[in-house]
Amino acid sequence: MENEVKNSFRSGYTKGLGFGLVLMLIGVIFLGFNFGLIPIELKSVIISWQMLLIFIGVVHLFKRRMISGVVLIFVGGFFIIPKVIHGIDGNFVHVYWPLLLIGAGIVILLQRVLGPKYFSESWNNEWNNHHRYHHQHRSYGSKHRNWESNPDGFSKNSVFGSGDHIVLDPEFKGGELNAVFGGLTLDLRRTNLPVGETRLEINAVFGGITVFVPADWLVETHLDSVFGGFQDNRMPKEPIDTTKKLIVSGSCVFGGGELRN
Repeated sequence: MENEVKNSFRSGYTKGLGFGLVLMLIGVIFLGFNFGLIPIELKSVIISWQMLLIFIGVVHLFKRRMISGVVLIFVGGFFIIPKVIHGIDGNFVHVYWPLLLIGAGIVILLQRVLGPKYFSESWNNEWNNHHRYHHQHRSYGSKHRNWESNPDGFSKNSVFGSGDHIVLDPEFKGGELNAVFGGLTLDLRRTNLPVGETRLEINAVFGGITVFVPADWLVETHLDSVFGGFQDNRMPKEPIDTTKKLIVSGSCVFGGGELRN
């Protein structure tokens, strides 16, 4: 109990500190424009949705959410190039959009080659178990899978594809879902939560993620959305067990997700 209080305090303190620094940075930028310290020509670059993607990506890197951070920075940087490099015509995005495919492929390849421990701190101690389990339980040629996670969680990625997964473990240990120009569905209605907090991170970039959960679960969502959104479309059922909680975090960028029963 004492540890939970300390963790809650640290989390609140960190979020408050980060929000304060963001407000200070925004204030400094606008003062720079007002006093002519920052060229007015840069206003359309600094105050843009592309720069917002890059900023959120940097925040994700500091939070050790490496995959979503790299993807956000890459997408934001790609779309901001015509604004920062003079001489590039308006057809840049239409001509060079395959670079997004190449970037997504590089991220997936690096994750497969180097392992999730280089992309997410939470997987640092579990990679060996996950690697063994993944190769022992891989199935091919099936879109719908009756799927059991490894003892310490899981990581699923969908790039220009889709996948449906059903967790059959007695207890769900948490995990990570990443959909880039693709879709993922995770069904948790045949499993249970352990006592305490269980974390599920989802990142949808030009994609969609749907998570089915039992109606009596206590679910808390903390997601960043840029031209996207995440909705809780469940019909809660009483009584709800407050000793167990699923925390869903991550980001939706030009994509979306939902919780359903």
